[in-house]
Amino acid sequence: MIPNAPEIGKLAFIIAFWICAIFLPVWAVSWAVGVFLPMIIEGQNPGPELALVADILRTATPILSVLVFIPLNAMFMVLYERRALALFTVRMGPNRVGPDGLLQTAADAVKLLLKEDITPRGADAVIFTLAPIVFFAPSIIGILPILAAITNNHPLFAITNLPTGIFFVLASASIPLVALVMAGWSSNNKYSLVGGLRAAAQAISYEIPLVLSLVTVCLMAGTLDVVKIAQQQDGGFLNWNILGGGALRGLDAAIATALKNQDWAPVIQAFYPYGAASFVAAIVLIFCSHILLGLYLTGACAEINRIPFDLPEAESELVSGYNTEYSGMKFAIFFLAEFTNLFIVSCIATVMFFGGGDNPFPQWFLDQLPLAGIQAGLGSALSFLINDMRLVDPDTFWAAIWVIIKVYSLVFFAILIRGTLPRFRIDQLMDFGWKRLVPLSLIAFLLVVFARVLVVSHGY
Repeated sequence: MIPNAPEIGKLAFIIAFWICAIFLPVWAVSWAVGVFLPMIIEGQNPGPELALVADILRTATPILSVLVFIPLNAMFMVLYERRALALFTVRMGPNRVGPDGLLQTAADAVKLLLKEDITPRGADAVIFTLAPIVFFAPSIIGILPILAAITNNHPLFAITNLPTGIFFVLASASIPLVALVMAGWSSNNKYSLVGGLRAAAQAISYEIPLVLSLVTVCLMAGTLDVVKIAQQQDGGFLNWNILGGGALRGLDAAIATALKNQDWAPVIQAFYPYGAASFVAAIVLIFCSHILLGLYLTGACAEINRIPFDLPEAESELVSGYNTEYSGMKFAIFFLAEFTNLFIVSCIATVMFFGGGDNPFPQWFLDQLPLAGIQAGLGSALSFLINDMRLVDPDTFWAAIWVIIKVYSLVFFAILIRGTLPRFRIDQLMDFGWKRLVPLSLIAFLLVVFARVLVVSHGY
């Protein structure tokens, strides 16, 4: 019997409920604003004014979907983290409000919103109020270029795609640091000020390896466009950037040929296509890709102040750090943004390293499965929704399913890290960033430059 099996079942039930509670409203809003209302308007033979209204509705769809998604997702992730931590530490977790604690975070949200909003005596009221707003704003604007990648460049979200999308995301990710310093300085509290200064030092230290890891992936992909980076990884896990940014891309066709002809010589040739140099270069790219993923995940945890990098809050030392003096709605905004940022960094990792919304199973593997009958049944069942009401876009639907699985798996990994590792000391934090991660990121960058040149020169 699996240890703690009832708690695992309850966690699975909570995940299933909240995934539906999050994504069905987001889907409904996106469809109503971006498809249904413009379809009605355009069906009335509209003039230029009504056509403009339809275009405005389509343009507003990404923003409205994000605004619906953020609060619902944050409530789920708080409960997801609390139940997962309880599972790791063999405790019960929230289990009173709603079935198995299903509505606990909804009750917590109502409690926070009804609490009194207090501004401390001696605080700079304007900056104190602006800090949570500045901290939260990048959670909305920073995810927009990623929307196009995770929805398989759906027409409603293609407007958010930028040729230099990853730079836009990185620029947005640097704004919350300003907000933390604002919050710490304006609170008129020594613990808050120390927390804000720690946040600044930590961000400066860990942004360098984080940015270098993503820039190196862009170098392997040959583009800064997140949609193109995701599309390059189509075809199963062998094509993902986690396996060398395409260094194994010829294996799919080789394995398919080998299965068809029962001849494995093409697979050996795909491993060793142009001699020892290309083989060594491919191995170096695969090794560096795993190093880059580790650098990114480490830097991302430090950027969003997750354990073991939660020095800016450090309850045992600084009470609560930069948000010690915050209460009510302002504290809720900080709380909301922190969990949204965790979701965003997991989305970036999914797009840059794990193929975005790509099915992880290669086509040659799917061809071995008896899926024809299932696909035909699903096709007939969904034909009305797809063709008549345009409620479902099959490409976007399946891409979204895989993105959800990958992103929340990375979130689960981040929760596991929180339940496993202790907090760094501040000197350990700085030493680890400057003496280990920064040199390692530079070495990985140089290795990828030379390995990629070698692979490309040999015909990949």
